Amino acid sequence: DYRTVVRLLETFSAKELKLRQKRLNRAVEELGLQFSSTRLRGASKEWRLDLFPLSLGTAAWQQISTGVVQRALAFNAYATDLYGAQNLLRERIIPHEVALRDTAFLRPLSGIVVPNGEYSQFGAFDLVNAGDSWQVVEHHMGTPFGLSHVLQNRRILSQVFPEIYQQCDVAPVAGFSTYLLEMLRAQSSKANPHVLLLTTGQRGQAYFEEAFIARHMGISIAQPGDLLVRANQVFLKTIRGLEPVDVIYRRVESSSLDPISVPGGGGWGVPGLINVWRKGNVSIVNAPGAGVADNRALLRYADRIIPYYLNEGQILQSVKTYNLLDYDQRQYATEEADSMIVKPIQDSDRLWRTCGGLRPSGNSARAIAQIAKKYPEYFVAQEMPVTKEIPRYKEGGFEGQSVCLRMYYILGKEPMVLPGGLVRHSTAEHRSHRLTILTDGFKDVLVPDSVVEDTAPRRAPPAVGERFSIGSRVAESLYWSGRYMERAENTARQFYTLECLRWDQMASSEQRTYWPLLQALAAATGQAKFAKRKTPPPDTLPLSRSLLLDPNEGASVRACLGFARNSFESVREIISPECREVLEEINLNFKGLSEQRATRASLRALSERIMTEVARFNGTAERTLPHDDAWQFYRIGMFFERAMGAVLLLKIALPKIVENYRDLDEENADLTALLRLLGSLDAYRRTFRSRAYIDRVAQLILESSNNPSSVSFCLHNLKYAIGTLSITGEQETLGAELCGVAGQLIFQLEQLTLVQGDRRSTEQIQATKTGPFTARQIARELEQFEVSLKAMHDGIEDVFFSHQNALARNPTLFDLDQAY
Repeated sequence: DYRTVVRLLETFSAKELKLRQKRLNRAVEELGLQFSSTRLRGASKEWRLDLFPLSLGTAAWQQISTGVVQRALAFNAYATDLYGAQNLLRERIIPHEVALRDTAFLRPLSGIVVPNGEYSQFGAFDLVNAGDSWQVVEHHMGTPFGLSHVLQNRRILSQVFPEIYQQCDVAPVAGFSTYLLEMLRAQSSKANPHVLLLTTGQRGQAYFEEAFIARHMGISIAQPGDLLVRANQVFLKTIRGLEPVDVIYRRVESSSLDPISVPGGGGWGVPGLINVWRKGNVSIVNAPGAGVADNRALLRYADRIIPYYLNEGQILQSVKTYNLLDYDQRQYATEEADSMIVKPIQDSDRLWRTCGGLRPSGNSARAIAQIAKKYPEYFVAQEMPVTKEIPRYKEGGFEGQSVCLRMYYILGKEPMVLPGGLVRHSTAEHRSHRLTILTDGFKDVLVPDSVVEDTAPRRAPPAVGERFSIGSRVAESLYWSGRYMERAENTARQFYTLECLRWDQMASSEQRTYWPLLQALAAATGQAKFAKRKTPPPDTLPLSRSLLLDPNEGASVRACLGFARNSFESVREIISPECREVLEEINLNFKGLSEQRATRASLRALSERIMTEVARFNGTAERTLPHDDAWQFYRIGMFFERAMGAVLLLKIALPKIVENYRDLDEENADLTALLRLLGSLDAYRRTFRSRAYIDRVAQLILESSNNPSSVSFCLHNLKYAIGTLSITGEQETLGAELCGVAGQLIFQLEQLTLVQGDRRSTEQIQATKTGPFTARQIARELEQFEVSLKAMHDGIEDVFFSHQNALARNPTLFDLDQAY
């Protein structure tokens, strides 16, 4: 209870408490946790966790847990009735318009039988402490949000303040995601059902939640475009073609699931999905249409609805709610406006479109109240009770603060309530969105483990089946993540190598010697303005700043790391927490460093740090990520980019070096620098134990089988990675062909003039201006090889991502005539 927590906190000095809170804030920052909304451009709010938790005693827990289950069962029965016989309306238990004007009520779904009447098998309720009891503020039975926040809050606070959990009797919360997965698996009769999470894919706090839950449950995330309905089945577009889906955990609005069944839903959806669900060929949790139970106008009638369906009195009362459609209630709410909060009956895009437009900017109370005057039938007013305040640590001291508690449940034969919850510090400002009340911070929730009944269902261990393929979109994101990370590291290393030569201190003759390399680097990174110069510039600092910091240059380090981060964000469920932490640290390196104020010293330090951090990320990924299909696509992108980067650099640099190549007995500084640019100088010394000769340099960079920076090394790894994908069916032939393309590239590489050194005579080797070493021939051969290498990228895209190759062979593969 609170006495234990208070006694514990009293043993710490004010300095120590400040330090613990600072550590909490730092842990949150390292995980990249924040609140943001894609609807509100630039809107984000830091995630702050209070070190003082909310503690629920035995009486409070018993009231809340039993009340949550009761309300969940009653409003599930309401949804079943509303989409069925509508007896509640026939007997006039509630006004007809409250139910039938609800924008979440989708008439096309009427008559569909939901197993056991469980529309909302996983949901939540928002509660406030009115002093002598807890009262319900809102329902979240459609797409409940915030479970990841509960688990993260517990994880962070227990790491920073372990004494709380050592001295208090606290029920664990980590297993709740496992129970959620077991509930989802139970929706299918298959021993190893294919379960996935369906999301809109929009960035922000919702996607953070979805990626966290998906990673904890070990399931894939899909967007509507990743799914296809064909022959009354739902399929996921994977790297191996179409794979059937058995259970969908939806995180999108019901109205946006299927544009055929529910036209005008505002989203692309999956055409035909509702029909497949109607036929029982796929399970959807929560069931489409479950959002009717979230209608805030129903809160006023909860004391009628619960007894009507369960024949028992309500355990948890609702806060006083007024339906603005009713004239008398609207007048009263207007007169008491200072003590009221106006809310829409649903947090849905469909409601705002019905009210004439998009959600008001900022979701301010004033803007919402103005819309409510015009469309009162879609709004309610709530009279928030005087709530009991609990201590909050802020700015070195404790102060009282009202809170809102969100409790989660899972239904089934044995309903269970999460022995914890999401506590948010209430603020005076209100917004209508997933969190509904702006938070000024979070708290962990402590429930005595001794009073929590173990109601988790006892199920046999699930069958172990074949792993499901990753989606084509996921594979493509990982492929490009690998390319961008490699490109960022490559650019940073090459910049660092050239910058260490101290261009600003070189003589003109030295600058002319190294200028071809700088031109090659500029050309390889899209810096056309510098690449086309015929003479060296007096100062390379503008090029350096652009290479590292310009977000508008596609190959700059900042841009590449930004692209990589965005790609990783779209597959956040795949990335381990350790990798996420490294990514956040890489991103922090650019904070406060502007392009205008950057100096040579700061740019050198930045490039060195980026090289170290990217290497650390790759090492962390190799150690913490399963070496499955997802990992292979990251490697495919990484090795392809490394090979392409080397070819692009050599295509410009080698012909220019050959033109100036005179005496083989002299040390060639430009060849040595070229080896440094490609990270191969040490490999050259160990292999040849001699000064740099052009044919040996070319052999090492192009053909060496044990030099990680060589093109041949990259191609062999590409071939291996593609070969590990165990492609089956229609894709098997295509995958074999792609491996064959890699083999052909290796053969083409071996035929290049520059790698024939061990098969030529001394006289041929010494012919620098004529014979096999002409600059024009080298440029032509490397350009041809570049074209062939780019064709391999097209092949990877056609076979695994867009499936255009398979579609060309079998035009009926995605035949929409067979879709429904």
